[in-house]
Amino acid sequence: MNIKGQAIDKVTETFDTKKGSKTLHLMVVQDLSRPPLRNTFDYEMTPEEFTKYGASLVDKVVEFNIQGIAQNFTGRTRMSGAILKVVE
Repeated sequence: MNIKGQAIDKVTETFDTKKGSKTLHLMVVQDLSRPPLRNTFDYEMTPEEFTKYGASLVDKVVEFNIQGIAQNFTGRTRMSGAILKVVE
């Protein structure tokens, strides 16, 4: 599914697993499609995307190819996939 969204913030989550510490780089995104989602969602950046874009996407419109949708422990929507292009 392809969607456009505005990156609002970049968040880093670090937690311990059985195999050691893990860090996730998340982008908080406001959906710009019609009708839009009611709440913002988190997009999980891959290590390659984080290296390429870092926090430079904040306040920009980004087009995503969403391949996975899940909920985290608090019920917040988390999506994964690929960044297709930066529109603005």
